[in-house]
Amino acid sequence: MGKVLSRRSQIHAQLPRCRDAGLIRRLQRELERMAVRQAEVHAVGLALRSTPGLDPFGVAFLVELCRRHSLA
Repeated sequence: MGKVLSRRSQIHAQLPRCRDAGLIRRLQRELERMAVRQAEVHAVGLALRSTPGLDPFGVAFLVELCRRHSLA
């Protein structure tokens, strides 16, 4: 999840400086894919809450990371 959030932060920083329309579209599509992936991991984290034997603090941490939009 950290890699997804870090990459989203990088893209958000790069977009305002980007001048190439093709690159802007590619970065925007990548942001959309990252958002979908973040939602998928969040859903898994929520499902893991009810799994016995797992560290509840670790699962709660994963869910919290998934709620964040970026590291910046």
